[in-house]
Amino acid sequence: MTEINTILYATDLGKHTRPAFRMAVSLAKNNNAKIHFLYVIEPMNTNTASLVNSYLPEGTIEELYQRSVDELHEKVKNRIDKFCLEELDGEEFPGGKPVADIIEGSPATTIISLAEERNVDLIVMGSHAHSVLNNLFIGSVADKVVNRTTTPVLLVPLKND
Repeated sequence: MTEINTILYATDLGKHTRPAFRMAVSLAKNNNAKIHFLYVIEPMNTNTASLVNSYLPEGTIEELYQRSVDELHEKVKNRIDKFCLEELDGEEFPGGKPVADIIEGSPATTIISLAEERNVDLIVMGSHAHSVLNNLFIGSVADKVVNRTTTPVLLVPLKND
C-alpha cells in the first residue's frame, strides 16, 4: 500500500468546497501527512488585458492584481483558521498548518505541475456535477487533472450552488 505523506488540496474557493477540504484533512490526520493548499488564478487573456490597460493608468493593473492576491491569501488563511476552530476541536493540524499557494496559470496544468514539483502522494479536489454535454464541449478541471497526471487523485463530489 502506498504511503500518503503529502497531499495537494486544490480548490476553486467555492461556497460548498468544505467537504473536499474535510476529506483532505481526514486523510492527513490518518496518515500524519502534510497538506499543500492551492488556488489557481486564471490569467487574463491578451485581448482583455490590452483593453483594460487602455483605460487605466500604467501600473494600475499590477497594483490591483497584487492587492487581489493579498486578499485571496487572507481569505484562505481565514478559511483554514475557521475550519480548525469549527472542526478540529483544538487539535493540532496534521503535518502542520497548510501554507496556501496562490498561483496564476491554467488550473489543471498548474495543479499537475505543483503536484510533481512538491512530490505529493495524493491530489484531493472537489468536483461539481456537470452534464455530459457540458463536459464534452468545455471539460472540467477535475477531468483534465485525472486524465493528465500520474499522481493519484481523489475527487470529492460537491453540491452545486
